[in-house]
Amino acid sequence: MNYSSNIREEELKNKIATDFFGKYDCTEIIKDIDFAVKLKKPSLHDEYLLWAEAKAAPNDILAMLAQLVLTIGKARTFNKKLPPKFLGCFDCEKIAFIPYSEVQDIFHQNDFNWNVAPSNRDSKEFKQIYGQIDKIINNGEPYKTYCFNFNDENKLKLFILKNFLLGKNDISKIKIDKNNFISIYNKWLEAVKPAIQVSNWDMAKKNGIIDGDFYLADLLSAENKTHCFLGCI
Repeated sequence: MNYSSNIREEELKNKIATDFFGKYDCTEIIKDIDFAVKLKKPSLHDEYLLWAEAKAAPNDILAMLAQLVLTIGKARTFNKKLPPKFLGCFDCEKIAFIPYSEVQDIFHQNDFNWNVAPSNRDSKEFKQIYGQIDKIINNGEPYKTYCFNFNDENKLKLFILKNFLLGKNDISKIKIDKNNFISIYNKWLEAVKPAIQVSNWDMAKKNGIIDGDFYLADLLSAENKTHCFLGCI
């Protein structure tokens, strides 16, 4: 797959959506994030697979990812929507992915000014984020980042086929911490609580059982097995 070096950014985004993400919903615009991919399957909440930065002309992958991180961090988008499995970036030549979990801690570092312009590559904040992403990608394990030239069309399509699936979280798991605990709990209330067989929540509360007990049990479980009794939480 080849794209013209003179292509406009909006045209490139449309072509990428059609050529590689036709099975997904790429129509949503999330604040200043250039490109978003989510599942088409209706659910109680959106399941995002990718948030990406887009540039028409060939660009530095680290710089594009740094701009994306600054864009997300400035808007605190992860507090309003469940983050995707991957962050990414692309230009007319290539596309790159990195598991969201690998950069999640960057958003919660202390004493960082998120109010800078994400596109200002000369700011000290941009250079700091650039360096942090460089360290994650180049000093970490090789599975943490994936880059494909659009000429490697089959490899890219195979990667998307294997990883852009509902519940496919072996590559990336969103860590639940003090910063996203409440937002994920609210999603859990929508998606899981209605399926719990408790006929009267008010009566259960009087007996010392609340929906939060079930939420914590889910957090402590694996393969549908809870590793701690509700009474000890």
